[in-house]
Amino acid sequence: MSSALRATFTLREARALQRLVQAGAAALNHLAPDQSDEIIAMLDIGIHDVATKQADARARKKVKEQRPVFPPMINIDIDGYAISAELGDWVDISTDPDYSVWGAVTPEREAGQHEIRRNAWRVHVLNPDRYGPLHLAYGCTAADSRDEVEELATKLVDGIRRERRAA
Repeated sequence: MSSALRATFTLREARALQRLVQAGAAALNHLAPDQSDEIIAMLDIGIHDVATKQADARARKKVKEQRPVFPPMINIDIDGYAISAELGDWVDISTDPDYSVWGAVTPEREAGQHEIRRNAWRVHVLNPDRYGPLHLAYGCTAADSRDEVEELATKLVDGIRRERRAA
């Protein structure tokens, strides 16, 4: 034989049950005040807990939806040079065929006669000298392979070193 009853209610069902208990207690002219008051108090606690949890869940969801979405990035160091790579869709906006300038794909750029690389890494070699330009060199991988980022970064750093030795 059972000694207790456990029930699960939605917030709407709990509120309806609470109103039903209050109406029953009023109809009986409060002949059983201890039992009805106890049930109403337990339903109050349950309703408050469920309403609070639902409000917290809505607030967490709203914060998560409002959080900015940043593209995936890779930051590495190669021989003292900081390398930063960003995943996205890139277009070569340079007018010189021997020199590439990679920018984000926009509807205007997409319609032009430019080379477009989708889901690729744009790699920047950052200048360790704070008094010089921010970027020393940059390029774009052909695919989304992380190994390709390190290869391209190494080539860019080697090119910078060759230029500095020649100068």
